[in-house]
Amino acid sequence: MTAASRLLRHAHLSLAGGLLLASPITAQAADLIPHRAVYALSLDGSKAAKRVTDADGEIVYEIRGSACAGYSVKLRQRTDLDTDGDGDMSNDLTTTTWEDAQANTYRFRITNSVGDDKSDDTDGVAERKGNTLAVKLSKPDVASFNAGSDIVLPTQHIAKMLAAAQQGDATLEARVFDGSPDGRKVYDTLSIIGKGTRDQNGVEAPLAGLAAHARYPVTVSYFEHGGKTDTPDYIISFDLYDNGVSRALKLDYGDFVLRGTLTAYEELPAEPCPK
Repeated sequence: MTAASRLLRHAHLSLAGGLLLASPITAQAADLIPHRAVYALSLDGSKAAKRVTDADGEIVYEIRGSACAGYSVKLRQRTDLDTDGDGDMSNDLTTTTWEDAQANTYRFRITNSVGDDKSDDTDGVAERKGNTLAVKLSKPDVASFNAGSDIVLPTQHIAKMLAAAQQGDATLEARVFDGSPDGRKVYDTLSIIGKGTRDQNGVEAPLAGLAAHARYPVTVSYFEHGGKTDTPDYIISFDLYDNGVSRALKLDYGDFVLRGTLTAYEELPAEPCPK
């Protein structure tokens, strides 16, 4: 496997790490907008890239559901890299997840392929058992294990993040399980949260209708739990609106950085909770 393909393999859930941070949260924490967003990917020039000379691709992100019934999230990320010495590389990542409103149950299905290689498939469910998280996998192999205690799921993570932002806290530490890349890893995360703004300067035209919503600049570093290095596996930056919409994505894989520019945004029909 070439160096560039390894980079793409390790990208796994760039958006499960990122846009899933814009995933649903409990009704008590915020009111999330079901929506579909499309982002164009390109190589970010703010940091010198190693072995990667150009990049393009697309992210399509869709969230549906309600605060009472839970939310489903579908994401597809296609990435094409031009590399120095390794030729062209392509990565196709698809994730489908569902999390209940209480963050007690999390279902995940991930398909990740690089070039013509056979895809890496992950399929499983995580359930809260007291203070611990029990995981059952059907792919890549059949297994059951305890992922540990004091672990938050993606919805809980964003709930804590928005709560911290609204309280003026600048940092948030959390141990997160999102199912990536093989259903077994837990990540220690550090979020740096900036001050909220409603300034429309530079905001993409499709998001003009969100002018009344505050957004917060967020940078999240992911470290493999129990790892032997202080270097994060990857870093994701984005503007997070208080209704769960994200813009200005930046996906830092260490050797190269991708920028995600929003090109389309569509609100989807709300699914009200039954009375």
